[in-house]
Amino acid sequence: MGADKMPWLIIIILILVIGLLLAYILLYKKEIRDIAKKVELINSNDTNKKISVQINSKEIRELAYQLNDMIGHYKNENIKIAKAQQEFKEEITNISHDLRTPLTSIAGYLQMVESEKTPERKKEYHGIIRRRVNTLIKLLDEFFEFTRIESDEYILQFEKINVSNVLTETVSLFYYDFIAKDSEPIMDMPTRLIYISADKGTLKRIFQNLIQNYLNHGTGNLYVSVKEDGKHVCISFKNHAINMDNETAERLFQRFYTADKSRNKRTTGLGLAIVKNLINQMNGEIKAYIENSFLVINIKF
Repeated sequence: MGADKMPWLIIIILILVIGLLLAYILLYKKEIRDIAKKVELINSNDTNKKISVQINSKEIRELAYQLNDMIGHYKNENIKIAKAQQEFKEEITNISHDLRTPLTSIAGYLQMVESEKTPERKKEYHGIIRRRVNTLIKLLDEFFEFTRIESDEYILQFEKINVSNVLTETVSLFYYDFIAKDSEPIMDMPTRLIYISADKGTLKRIFQNLIQNYLNHGTGNLYVSVKEDGKHVCISFKNHAINMDNETAERLFQRFYTADKSRNKRTTGLGLAIVKNLINQMNGEIKAYIENSFLVINIKF
């Protein structure tokens, strides 16, 4: 009798196992459908919701974790894209302003030249127009150079360079600019020769841009120093900056950024962005910070 019942018992157990498997499969399918609906909801709505699961399954939990990670990455990328688009719009606005300002001025003075009969006044207006044209040319040159550097068309020729010599030579080019600003460069140079491997023309352009930035925006005297700490050659530019904080100082190297909100200095905001790009190409580092009301720009090679 016991032997006759065994097949039925096995059949009942198999039916129960198959039933449980089917129920579990249906539960899995329902959970996957729910996850799919949640993904669709999150994808079509700006929401911070995350995918949660109802069944205690390692595979389903791992799937939900990976999807949440992917959604988080996707949302972060969207935020970056939106921020980049906003920055691009602001940059286009700034470029338009930078170019339109001298052009509008030139157009105005041309009208004044046409209506003016006094030779002395005409000569004065012609001089102003010439300066505005030169400003416009300088702005366009900076746009062109920045584009060329960004597209890796800027070829460097590395050689052994005496840093102090190049720096002193570059500072001397601005002799009359310092006099006009009623300031002076205070140089702190080492007694021994310090060399780096760099492109001489590019290094001079870096120093020129930093000095020009000081002449346009700085106050007080400009302090320039060259030091060596055994591992790096450190070149420092420092000037008084009462109304600047570290957050502003860190943004100085962003393209088209200018701390002069009125943008009345007729600058593109590209000078320091060009500096950083060129220093990076020569395997150097640059950073700006505020220390005791001074803006300090440090370069390391």
